[in-house]
Amino acid sequence: MTKDVSLATAASTLCVHQKDTSLALFGGDPTVPAGRVVLWPAAKRKHLKALANVVESGKYHRVNHPMVIELEKRLADWSGNWSVRAVGSGTAAIHVALDYYQNRGRRVVTSALNWPGAVGPIAISGLEPVFVDVEPDLAGVDEKMAASLIKPGDAATLITHLFGNNLLVPSLRFAARARGVAIIDDVCQSIGAAKDIVNGAYLESDALSLSGNGAKHLGAGELGFVLTRDPALIHHVDNVSLTSSSRCGARIFSPNSKGYNYRPNVFSAAIANHRLKQLDRQLKKRRRNARFLWQEIGHLSGLLPLFDPADHQQSMLNLPLRLEPEKLGFLPGPTARDFIIKLLQAEGVPVAVWLTKPVFEYLPDICGQWSRTDFPNAMKILNTMFYVSEIAPPNDVEVMKLYAAAFQKVWAALPNLASKIPEIVSVA
Repeated sequence: MTKDVSLATAASTLCVHQKDTSLALFGGDPTVPAGRVVLWPAAKRKHLKALANVVESGKYHRVNHPMVIELEKRLADWSGNWSVRAVGSGTAAIHVALDYYQNRGRRVVTSALNWPGAVGPIAISGLEPVFVDVEPDLAGVDEKMAASLIKPGDAATLITHLFGNNLLVPSLRFAARARGVAIIDDVCQSIGAAKDIVNGAYLESDALSLSGNGAKHLGAGELGFVLTRDPALIHHVDNVSLTSSSRCGARIFSPNSKGYNYRPNVFSAAIANHRLKQLDRQLKKRRRNARFLWQEIGHLSGLLPLFDPADHQQSMLNLPLRLEPEKLGFLPGPTARDFIIKLLQAEGVPVAVWLTKPVFEYLPDICGQWSRTDFPNAMKILNTMFYVSEIAPPNDVEVMKLYAAAFQKVWAALPNLASKIPEIVSVA
């Protein structure tokens, strides 16, 4: 039986008579009106002015473009701790950092729950990934397990902060420092981790990679950043990212360059520069919206956050959640999650599934070297997690109330679905 057939069966067997409580997937009215939610990156007319400034400059590229220099300085000032170089993407930032530290060893210890764009640069740099399971309450690398695997002669540990989460993992950082292993933090989804989030101190890290692409906090297009306190790494960025000109603009064709050409997009830099001025305000509203939404839906059975939405230092790129299917009367596995997402989407809630496999299964060069059975926590999260997007401004608490009403409407109907249409559990 196909999904379409099972949903048709559901529509014919589910009997909910009140119009205001009928599920939209089965013909009821959506809880969230069409057009009510503003999609990120929430384009504004002010962005046109930022782009016009680039046009008026007469220069559409160069790493020493005034817009790029201004953005790097503004981001350094905002973070308060790091020197900054803009590059082409967050993936480029990770690659440049790994390229710099590859002389320390061969292995890079990282999480199996990860983004391919973060892990791919390990092999590109000629290094070997070593995957670790995650802590279920953080959806981040199991720090004790990772710390036990790190050994002298490893190149780096790559700590990925997904969904706006902050991974402090002090024992992992201590082990890396003690054994001469570089620490690289992928904060592409967690820009706030560049601030002093460790009891007023900064992350113990050699390099942070940050993304400015359209889905991230800076919502700028294609853009990335390397943040570091190491002047030699800054020099390395300049050296390997350019082939035909120097940082100062001199026209040179460097034989030492690796030809990566990870130059930042100047138009994206203009948008990022504009957004950075309001970044603290944006983060505050994301946190407020996520906190309010969780307060409204946190009582629902079988629903858990991937990390604490009340933590005021999280960057809240979105609100990641996971299900406990058994508590909802469903079988284990992704079926319940996938069906509930259909119900919520029909109600107008912007929910989605992002990752569905451990990261090595996305990467053809290494996919046969690891088994998903070795990462039970990661698989449990991958089979049950989803996220609520569009919690950024201008969406406000009133929009979050609509999301919450939709969740409550769906959850109220779940007992009927689980008992009347068990075929959905097995085939949806």
